[in-house]
Amino acid sequence: MKLKEKLKEEGYSRFRGAVDASVYEYFNCDRSWKAEWYLKEDHFRCCGCKERCETSDPEGFQLFLDLG
Repeated sequence: MKLKEKLKEEGYSRFRGAVDASVYEYFNCDRSWKAEWYLKEDHFRCCGCKERCETSDPEGFQLFLDLG
């Protein structure tokens, strides 16, 4: 099973917001263009590369407001 499918089964949903460059600096990520972040409650997980970064710190993650 692919990680994305597993995350969805565990209740994660795709994070649809902006991720600040400081997040990628913290993880020393040089593949930020491949990042795909998922969110469950206050836990963020990335499945963009083999490192599978995760954090519970919301700093650097900004949700877009739905004004529609």
